[in-house]
Amino acid sequence: MNKYLNVFSIIIVSFICCVHVAAQQTNPASSVQAKSQFEEWGDDFDGDKLDENAWERFTFEGGSGGKLEVKDGIVRIRSAGKTRAGIRTKSAFSGDRFAVEGRIAKVGPSFPEPGSNMSTLGFGTLNLLFDGSGRNRVEWMLTSAGTLEAWSVVDGRGERLDNKKLATKLKNPVLLIVRKGDDFSFYINDPKASPQDAQLGLTATIRNLPRSFHVMLYGYGSSENQWDGVRVTTPK
Repeated sequence: MNKYLNVFSIIIVSFICCVHVAAQQTNPASSVQAKSQFEEWGDDFDGDKLDENAWERFTFEGGSGGKLEVKDGIVRIRSAGKTRAGIRTKSAFSGDRFAVEGRIAKVGPSFPEPGSNMSTLGFGTLNLLFDGSGRNRVEWMLTSAGTLEAWSVVDGRGERLDNKKLATKLKNPVLLIVRKGDDFSFYINDPKASPQDAQLGLTATIRNLPRSFHVMLYGYGSSENQWDGVRVTTPK
């Protein structure tokens, strides 16, 4: 996971432990001590198949099926039309302060609907699933058009959190969600950029969400979404 560890090293420490970036740069020992207060879990999707001890196929809307392939350090997901299906961590994580990071390798368009020759918008979604039904979740997504969307769903009531004006020219950005109590922050960064360059997309207060969650990766419908890394950091 060291190919994008530094993004976590600064954002996590500063927003969860309230340690300023400037202080870390002038006092490396305090930064190391702060980082030791966290537990980290991650997957680089190495090998030629999905780690079945860590992940499972999962859908909370529509049917299952579709294609799933792991190759060259990338998991490639494409499900069926009008579904929300992908992969979910088997283990649940817990805490009201944490950070979850997913690195997108590609988001492609969806297959056209029957009878149409028009390509449709594709989605790559980093989803914090607070239950098994999708009624409580937080999502940060990149579309095939380069736009960004953030959503919360609490007790089945969905709310779009962004201003519908967020976009990026990055083709394979790091998506990051940080929780601190009821406050959620949504970041994006170039995986090759310095941690200080991570851009805050938005912040939102989302109440009444549980502490326990699974991480899910998916693209709505037949969206082609590819990922080459996931990371979860929680306090010890």
